[in-house]
Amino acid sequence: MSIPKQIAWESWNARAEEIMTLGEFIPPEINTEEMGFNGVDVPPELISPEMFLQAQKMIHTPLGVYPQDSTLKPSDRWDCWMGYTNFDITKSISNIIEITSGIEALRILSRYSFFIGIGKLFDIKDVRRDIEKELCVYTEEEILSNETTQATVDLVKEQLKTEKYWSMLVSPEGKVEYIVSDTMDKLYLEGLSGLLKLKQDIGGIILRGNNG
Repeated sequence: MSIPKQIAWESWNARAEEIMTLGEFIPPEINTEEMGFNGVDVPPELISPEMFLQAQKMIHTPLGVYPQDSTLKPSDRWDCWMGYTNFDITKSISNIIEITSGIEALRILSRYSFFIGIGKLFDIKDVRRDIEKELCVYTEEEILSNETTQATVDLVKEQLKTEKYWSMLVSPEGKVEYIVSDTMDKLYLEGLSGLLKLKQDIGGIILRGNNG
């Protein structure tokens, strides 16, 4: 847990456009036994993939192989993106992505990558923000699973146990920032606001005493 959770994004639509421009297509399978033109059989040795590519070019996508001219291929139906993470894409994470507003298609490609199709009336900036807000955070359980971090938190809690009010920020790297006060005054609330802002910037969790 030494680095923040991150997601890198790449436009699949832009990649698909490049593939089609460069002509990097998959030739269709050819059944030479059924081959013929206008009722005239063509000898197998005269058959080449180029003959079929001229008729219909195919493009390989994360959702399967589609004809280049098909309006049903992902890049025509949605705004499609590849996401690359530095954390495991578990079933629960897949579920979070799937229920995010704007997501119409989802394919988990590997342990650290996924493909999404976004509805035409949604903006990638909003969808990306919503996904990162849910996924690029550490839970209390994840942060405190580090033995060194747990030991540090326990030590600080022991030092603060006689204080009436205290709040503690524990970063994903295990660093601790805290504030204490005998009263819930303006100074304490301002300090708490500062911890909450720092949490938004660097991530982590907020722990508080029994009195809040």
